[in-house]
Amino acid sequence: MSRFGEEEKRSRQQMLTTLGGLLVGAVALFLLFFVIFAQSLKGPPDNVPAADAIVVFTGTSPVRIETGFKLLAARKGQRLLVSGVYEHQSFDTILAMAGADGERLRCCIDLDYRATNTVRNTQETALWADVHGFSRLIVVTSSQHMPRAFLELRRTMPRASLSAYGVVPPNVRLDYWYAYPGTMALLLGEYMRYLYVLSGLPGFN
Repeated sequence: MSRFGEEEKRSRQQMLTTLGGLLVGAVALFLLFFVIFAQSLKGPPDNVPAADAIVVFTGTSPVRIETGFKLLAARKGQRLLVSGVYEHQSFDTILAMAGADGERLRCCIDLDYRATNTVRNTQETALWADVHGFSRLIVVTSSQHMPRAFLELRRTMPRASLSAYGVVPPNVRLDYWYAYPGTMALLLGEYMRYLYVLSGLPGFN
């Protein structure tokens, strides 16, 4: 092999080594920040300051709605918006989740059937808050969803005062998330969605 061929081979090897190092570094950073993300997630706060109103971003777990009702019953807000209600859930179905406080709270509940994703949740919340003149909101959603929900809300309602009230569904273990494959997969998926939204790329709901 000629001297030029040997130099070309060495150059190719150096380039592959550099690319490999960059890839390993990128994966290491991705995992490091994922651990930071997962460790930062918390359950409900001991206390949350009273606000104008409460908004719940619904999901498959009723614990979010039940938590919203508890905050409303505790007079942490004047009204409650449940955003993203499924079509088959009637007003009475949702109200039943309030338990004994249901009838007392009936006057102060609004349901949003239009939102089907986080972006629409924030848009409908902004419209609802504008109609009622609310500028201070308590946001209720699952703890792993809260960072993305807050990011979207900050973009939609930059002047609003927002308080986070994260809830932990019964099947999610935030204390030892790394020991539970289901929880770890859930957090990893939410982390990737959060990074996508943080990047500002279009097309994600």
